[in-house]
Parts: sequence; C-alpha cells; structure tokens
Amino acid sequence: MGDRGRIGQVITNLLTNAIKYAPDSDRIVVKTTSDSESVTLRVQDFGPGIPKQLQQKIFDPFYRMDDSQQASISGLGLGLYIAFEIIRRQEGHIWVESEEGQGATFCFSLPLDRAHASEKDIEAAI
Repeated sequence: MGDRGRIGQVITNLLTNAIKYAPDSDRIVVKTTSDSESVTLRVQDFGPGIPKQLQQKIFDPFYRMDDSQQASISGLGLGLYIAFEIIRRQEGHIWVESEEGQGATFCFSLPLDRAHASEKDIEAAI
C-alpha cells in the first residue's frame, strides 16, 4: 500500500535524472523485483557515475555535485531529497549504487502490505 501519486513522482524524478545526467547515453534500464516483504525498483543510467564519498550527500536538500560537466544542468538540488522523503515516509528505503565512470543505479524499496492488498493488487504493483 502506498501513495500512487507520490511514488509516481519518485519514479519520474529518477527517470528524469537518468536522462538529464547521462545525455550521451542511448538507454536507461528500469527493473522491478519483489519478494514476500517488499518491492524494489531500480533505474540505471550510463552516465559519469557518482563518487563513493558523495553518494549519501546527494539525498541532502540543495546538494549539487561540484562538477564542471554538470554545472550547465539546471535544478535546485531538491529532487532526490524530495524522493528520499517520500520513500522514507512510506516506510521504504532509497539508495544509489555507482562507480565513478560507470553510471549510477538509483533504487528504492517499499514494504508490501499483504494484509490489505490482494495478490492481484500486488502483481499489478510490480
């Protein structure tokens, strides 16, 4: 169970970022998985990647990577913070997996509430 509109906002943000920060790439990979406890969505881009030491900071409000290549990309540094808050408030978890120069994969997991959802609803969510 979750807020469909807000989860849609998170997915839109992750897809938009993948397009924006990897403009030379011709693909984005979106994957979903689930188990008995949660559903996970992953958005993988093939851009410049994010250094390990900055990966937690990118979810901070107003944080923008200090990179001359990304200086021309517009934004306030709020999108990932808002996504973080939406997922956190729905008892989920959001994170990034990245190697510098190898792209980035943004992921989030949300718990399944099987007590209130039928199997059909769970399958449709995945």
